[in-house]
Amino acid sequence: MELSCPRCGKDFVRRTPREGTLEQLLSLAYIYPFRCQLCTHRFRSMEWGKRYDKQTSEKRQYERLASNIPASFSGGDQEGNGVVTDISMGGCGLETDASLTEGALLELRLFVSDQQPPITAESVVRSVRSKFAGLQFLRFQPEGKDRLSQLIRELISTRR
Repeated sequence: MELSCPRCGKDFVRRTPREGTLEQLLSLAYIYPFRCQLCTHRFRSMEWGKRYDKQTSEKRQYERLASNIPASFSGGDQEGNGVVTDISMGGCGLETDASLTEGALLELRLFVSDQQPPITAESVVRSVRSKFAGLQFLRFQPEGKDRLSQLIRELISTRR
């Protein structure tokens, strides 16, 4: 049986790390936390007889999907262009020639369509490796989160 989100009804959900003693105890009864990868709703569900190995569970809350989205960013004294190579509702991977620093706050603009304005998100740089930066989304401009969710749906449909 495919697990689906109780809020939006979509089946793109992922188990997420347990938080606190209550969720540790609930896991003894096969009740685990999940997060919808589209609407970001966090919920618990029973998966009778299934155990998850703590060592192999991913810390990331959202599954990253491969992408090739032109982007630009600015913030503080940093600005530049790049390509988003993977994306989720929680963040993205950005390939750029600009020198970014961990902890920097950026306004990220994703150019997903020539017919619409870019999706704009306040983001923080979480990691930097050579020409690659991992960004976490903090806030979106109006309608940005809905447009990102639609983009994720499109990426999922092309993957299946």
